[in-house]
Amino acid sequence: MTAQISPDTIAGADRCPREHACLRTGAGFLCPAEEIVGDDIVFVSYVPEVSCCYRISFGEGFVCNCPVRREACRRAR
Repeated sequence: MTAQISPDTIAGADRCPREHACLRTGAGFLCPAEEIVGDDIVFVSYVPEVSCCYRISFGEGFVCNCPVRREACRRAR
């Protein structure tokens, strides 16, 4: 991720199973974003190789509830 993420947001993502690897190594550790709705809803594609407790099923798709990802998407706009 290229956006600067606040330390408070990173601290709030305390359930990250990869210790915030997305901040260090790039998009290889992320589910691709499909659509961003408002400031807080990030729909993502399902990637079976990525196991993450922040990705949840929503209807026929998936939503990423990671606070780091949401902030990065807001800042990227």
